Amino acid sequence: MPKKRRKDKKPRRPKANTQLPISQIRKVSLVNTHEALQNARQYPILGCWTIEDWQEAGIAPVIIARKQDDEKVLYANYLVDLYCLGVKDVVVDEDVPQKRFERALQKMCMEAPHEIPVDLAHEILYGALEYARNYGFEPHPDFTRLHADQVLDPPDAHPRSYKVEFGKDGKPLYISGPNESQYQSMQIVQTLERTAGEGNFNYMVGFGDADFVDE
Repeated sequence: MPKKRRKDKKPRRPKANTQLPISQIRKVSLVNTHEALQNARQYPILGCWTIEDWQEAGIAPVIIARKQDDEKVLYANYLVDLYCLGVKDVVVDEDVPQKRFERALQKMCMEAPHEIPVDLAHEILYGALEYARNYGFEPHPDFTRLHADQVLDPPDAHPRSYKVEFGKDGKPLYISGPNESQYQSMQIVQTLERTAGEGNFNYMVGFGDADFVDE
């Protein structure tokens, strides 16, 4: 009899532990959420956009959207630093109703989306990635973690014009962003000192609201 009681209790324990099924559900949910992005290249490109003065701005969004079906799209919005750091940030989404994406596109491009050819979008992104890596900088972790790299076609899929300028006046120019701490900014400057060499790059680093270092 005691043995039978122990056997009867065993299958009840997982049911009482609510953490197990919740964990399993979360794992399945995450996989499903990114399934389309993992296979993004199977969907045709709907379009590519940035802001009109992207070259002069130096730091600009580049959006690539792919058509999943007649009503839904997936997209990646890359914040690209052409002057130094490459892909600084990325936002992705999938199964987005096309009308909602069009409204979001206005905000991503500050209400003035500038459509660009597919090959130019890829030249900007891959060129910025390569330029940044030459100086020791990798793209934001979400570039691969969220499968934004798969929204792009492979590096050799489109011809390049070689007219897109990276860096500023022939040198890397680092401009600190609002989300970069003083410590992070100094790390970036130290990396440039090591990879580019003293005098071969420029930087503007803000500490607080009005304290800038401009070399």
